[in-house]
Amino acid sequence: MSMILHPVLEMTKMRITRSVIAFTLALSLGGCGYNRIQELDEAAERSKSDIGVALQNRNQLIPNLVATVKGAAEFERGTYTDVAKARAGQSVAAAEQQLAQTQQQLNQAVQSRDVAQMQKADDAVRAQIGTFINVAREAYPNLSATKNFQGLQDQLAESENKIAVARQDYNQSVQQYNTYIRSFPQVITARASGAKRKEPYQAPANAEQAPNVDFGAGK
Repeated sequence: MSMILHPVLEMTKMRITRSVIAFTLALSLGGCGYNRIQELDEAAERSKSDIGVALQNRNQLIPNLVATVKGAAEFERGTYTDVAKARAGQSVAAAEQQLAQTQQQLNQAVQSRDVAQMQKADDAVRAQIGTFINVAREAYPNLSATKNFQGLQDQLAESENKIAVARQDYNQSVQQYNTYIRSFPQVITARASGAKRKEPYQAPANAEQAPNVDFGAGK
């Protein structure tokens, strides 16, 4: 009987020992900032999601922008020769196609949640919206005077500001997280739990010169 109970007792003692070690480790990690690391990580991820929402909200304005330009093309149909009209239509169509491609790339980047991809796609869409507007304005001179176009410019400028705010919030969250996991004694917990440095979301090259994007309204 004692020969049977001995292994059972040994296993029980091992389980108790493991439980005590696990409990002690949990207290140690908690004391070294494990819970705080998780909180800061979740805050940064929420802020990243906010950037994605702001980027997609801007994307949703693009179909209205394209429709407004096409409406201007119909309105100005009688003011061009056939050759000029064809050239204008081709240039706008090419810019529209490129804009649609960058729009799709941005959607994919947001879904990936990869900051570098989101930055690259964001810059591409931002630049292509400006190109499309400039090409459309050159092709259809009366476009800038339409209320729909002016309203869309205001909405696009507002969306750029919201993206900038979301980007700043994310970068602040990332800075707090990165600073915390590099500090002692949290750095020990961070290494043990696999917490790694997060990359900030870089602003567009001209963000400091033009924080409020209006894409040349009124020109």
